[in-house]
Amino acid sequence: MARPLRQQIPVVTALLVIAVLTALFFASRATYDEEIEHLRSETLAMTSVVVAYLERHLETADAVATVVIEDPAVRRLDARAATNVLRPLLQGLNAVMRNAVLADASGRIVAWAVPPVPDVEGQVAPDWLAGVASAGRRSIGPLLGDADDRTHVVVMGYPIAEAGNQAVGMLGVVVHLESLESVLAGIPLPGGSVITISDENGTVVARSLDAGRYVGRPVEGSLDAARPLRRIPPSDVRTGRDGVERVFGNVIVERGPWLASVGIPTSVAAARTGPIFRRNVSITLGALAAILGLSLYFSRSWLAAMDEVARTAERVANGDLSPLEPRDLGAVELNQLRGSIAGMINNLREAREAVSAQMSEERRIREEKESLQRQLIRQERLAAIGVLVSGVAHELNNPLQAILGFAELLQMQEDLPEAVQRDLSLIRRESTRASAIIRNLQRFGRQTTEPSPVRLSDVVASVLELRQRKIGAQSIRLDIEDQSEAVVSAVFTELQQVVLNFVINAEQAVARHDPTRRRIKIRTSDARNSARLEVEDYGDGVQPDDEPKLFQPFFTTKPVGEGTGLGLSVSYGIITSHGGDIGYRRSHHGGALFYFELPTK
Repeated sequence: MARPLRQQIPVVTALLVIAVLTALFFASRATYDEEIEHLRSETLAMTSVVVAYLERHLETADAVATVVIEDPAVRRLDARAATNVLRPLLQGLNAVMRNAVLADASGRIVAWAVPPVPDVEGQVAPDWLAGVASAGRRSIGPLLGDADDRTHVVVMGYPIAEAGNQAVGMLGVVVHLESLESVLAGIPLPGGSVITISDENGTVVARSLDAGRYVGRPVEGSLDAARPLRRIPPSDVRTGRDGVERVFGNVIVERGPWLASVGIPTSVAAARTGPIFRRNVSITLGALAAILGLSLYFSRSWLAAMDEVARTAERVANGDLSPLEPRDLGAVELNQLRGSIAGMINNLREAREAVSAQMSEERRIREEKESLQRQLIRQERLAAIGVLVSGVAHELNNPLQAILGFAELLQMQEDLPEAVQRDLSLIRRESTRASAIIRNLQRFGRQTTEPSPVRLSDVVASVLELRQRKIGAQSIRLDIEDQSEAVVSAVFTELQQVVLNFVINAEQAVARHDPTRRRIKIRTSDARNSARLEVEDYGDGVQPDDEPKLFQPFFTTKPVGEGTGLGLSVSYGIITSHGGDIGYRRSHHGGALFYFELPTK
């Protein structure tokens, strides 16, 4: 629905600004959320690596315990022999498992693989050792040692049983967690990231960052002893005691059971999306600038449209009915007004064009009538000239025959000088030529309509007798390639007229060019059932737009006064009436090539 212009401009501008800002907000938020999801996947992947590392060490501890328990000296609780068994095994392991303890079923310590650290390993409780022996299953003890000194351990207990599953003691493998923390701290993660290992009670047993503040204390955030490990989500976002919000990936260490968590600060996601956010801000500023520019542009264009409507109305009032260029003025009222004016202009212009077309048609009919009258007068005059020429030729033929006869009689005298003989030969030759010309004039002027056997070479020869001197006077080179021997059934004089039209057109086409291009070729040839004649000139040829109109009546490419436009049209009628084909094509020299073909007898 159309609104006033003063309302449209601010409303559209405000809507566009709101749309751009909304798009910026949602795009930035979507990008940040996508990066958080990426961090979730990243933390889960790193946590799986940490768990694999822990599982490998715990599996190594289980393997060591299995081997040691099977030793007879260990089963006898022989302190010296057990020490000799345990020490070499521990020396071949990594720095995480540094010691082992052997105790009897009551929890009394029998032997250590190496001397224990008094404040850490020495804190192992006899009750716990006795409990492992009586439980008959693998168990992990509580955290021992002071985390502030970076020396804290856990003991992995394995029961030793004789035949009949009677417990005789236990073997404990001591895991030094500060060595494990050093390994965890070496894993490449973004700054501020943390790796935490907590037991099933929710107590931190190892941490890659600030271990002294967290080891031995409840795990930070939402993970605590009240939540079983199996119910811990694989990934979550929580804020730790250090006030840093992190994305955590959580995976259970089955041999613990422990919970391994890798946390990456959410600030990493913000840092990664920062360049995208800055790019979006730049785009937004550009879009807002474009919105303001468009608002200014449209406000000016609409005012200009009003001025244009006023100028259009004034132009129509002054009689200018040229069509309006299609243009959207940006408002319904202006478009409707412009459409009404355009419709009025079209109606007025159509009425004026109809009157003008009617006057032009009447003028064309009058000019065509006058042209037909002139052509009729010309044809009648040519017919009269033809009759006159035929009569004059008949009258001239008699004196020429007399001249020719007396010249032959004089040549029969033997005592004539050689110079006189040459003169008499010239008289005979020119008289014979004049007689042939007169005979062709008689034939051309004769109104013959009955077809007769005709050779194309005879037609060419008769036409050249009439045009040879004209062609020579214009320095035109004439080439004849006469290869036709077939006979066609045609009116000789009509074929003369066709060939004469072709030759005259060729003369006029080359006469205005330099001597190198004043050249005409006439060819005759035979095909299987037809005879063909071609007249080729070295002129400029016919323009492509004029080729379809060459054989139309009253069409000519010659200057005014040099052609009637009927020669080729009449030639077309003559050839088609004989059942032949007539046409034009451009020669490979660039000139014109007119031809016709007639069926042979």
